[in-house]
Amino acid sequence: MTVESKAAFRAARERCGISQQMLASKAGVKVLSVKRWEKPGEAEAPADVRAWLGHMLDLHIQAVESALDAVDEMTKTQGHAPSHVDLLYYRSQEHYDRYGRDKGDYAIVNARSREIAAILESQGIEARFRYPEDDEAGFQRLANTR
Repeated sequence: MTVESKAAFRAARERCGISQQMLASKAGVKVLSVKRWEKPGEAEAPADVRAWLGHMLDLHIQAVESALDAVDEMTKTQGHAPSHVDLLYYRSQEHYDRYGRDKGDYAIVNARSREIAAILESQGIEARFRYPEDDEAGFQRLANTR
């Protein structure tokens, strides 16, 4: 996905759960540069940074769609939509490093969970956020669906 305007750039960054600091670290610049890239009338983000952010947005959308496909499959199997769906949520990077299946940033994973929840709730399905250690057996079931 292309991220052309400054508003689209910021919206994509925020939607993916990427902080200005995280983006600055990835791009090898100071946070002030990221702020300028998002401010009208200031410098544009370099093409490689826009491309990377577009790639991250594509990954975000694919992950959300995959989770929604899993809920659709549950609906087909059960013959009705589930009353609720449990979504994993992490308190910190350390928490994600301990319980997360893949390497990555907990803010990105949590952003995906929030978007999935918003979509499910718009469909009348309750989204319940759970920390992995709240229910070890349930965590294993959820972890195997990611």
